[in-house]
Amino acid sequence: MDRPKLEKWWRQVISGASPKGLDQVARGALYAGSLPFEAVSRLRGFFFEAGVLPVLKLPVPVISFGNLTVGGTGKTPAAIWCAKLLVAKGMAPGIASRGYAPEGETAESPNDEAALIKEVLPEVPHVWDADRCRAAAKLVKEHHCNVVILDDGFQHRRLHRTLDFLLLDAMNPFGYRFMLPRGLLREPIVALKRATMVIVTRANLVSRDEVQKIFREIREIDENVKLAEAVHRPTGIHFADGTVEPPEWLKGKKVFVFCGIGNPHAFVNTLTNLGGKVVGMRSFGDHHSYTEEDIAAVMSDASAHGAELVVTTQKDRVKTGWRDASAARFGELRIEFEVIKGREAVESTISFLVNGFQSSTA
Repeated sequence: MDRPKLEKWWRQVISGASPKGLDQVARGALYAGSLPFEAVSRLRGFFFEAGVLPVLKLPVPVISFGNLTVGGTGKTPAAIWCAKLLVAKGMAPGIASRGYAPEGETAESPNDEAALIKEVLPEVPHVWDADRCRAAAKLVKEHHCNVVILDDGFQHRRLHRTLDFLLLDAMNPFGYRFMLPRGLLREPIVALKRATMVIVTRANLVSRDEVQKIFREIREIDENVKLAEAVHRPTGIHFADGTVEPPEWLKGKKVFVFCGIGNPHAFVNTLTNLGGKVVGMRSFGDHHSYTEEDIAAVMSDASAHGAELVVTTQKDRVKTGWRDASAARFGELRIEFEVIKGREAVESTISFLVNGFQSSTA
């Protein structure tokens, strides 16, 4: 079984959607496997709280965007949004991301998030390293950044952070409520108490009742935590020739979708909400490294489904490059992170940090 099919089966099992006897057995085995993972996570958290494990504190503020689950909650778009805000306030931010080597590439190769950040924010230094402390220190020492943004940093507790923004995806905020591998949780839900603020992302893709239900559950865990809502707002469909069409241009178009992201269903829902008629889809594993065979298969499927457009994310397009889709145009849907409720609280929290740092260095 190849990786995409295996991941699809695993998600079906952990969601509880399948009542099959074999899947029930698999859920039991996965639950048994999650127990030691949870034990290690809780023990690690206890050691940090007790001061047993060391924490590096940099001479500049650190702002973290992270989540409780594996998969996409919009951390990178949020980090990009924050970097733009800081630049507008006269700061010199840098972004530190986790380091990993996509399949078939070396550890020194820029990953998809690095390529995306470089394209969107060419003026903002970005360092990716498995050791986030080392990446952050490099941003300060070598790039002279006066604020560090951690992309996917909630679990990276070895580095002290000034602000800790926790992102929860409204479509699956608590990762089926089990730790890996039985669910999607990286650590117990109670860990949200560490957050400076919890931001529920993709709030527009679920009902208001569902958003309020999520808020109530968060309040039951920490009644004092600050809350906000955010969306991934589509800004346009971009094409190789520089043409940009507004999001509403998708209405009625037959679209074939492909992507390799943590939450492909959210991307499909976004296209559907814009009026696009999704006639087919190919989903690859998160951070997938595309081959020519992959692209050929996508184009073949799009043609077979009678698609007018082949649409992917900007994160995927920076890896595939612009492609000739023959009968169907090849485009990317660009989105921006936007706080729609609690924006003033989020921005004032960041502004307070900036003003305090600027005053201390004046």
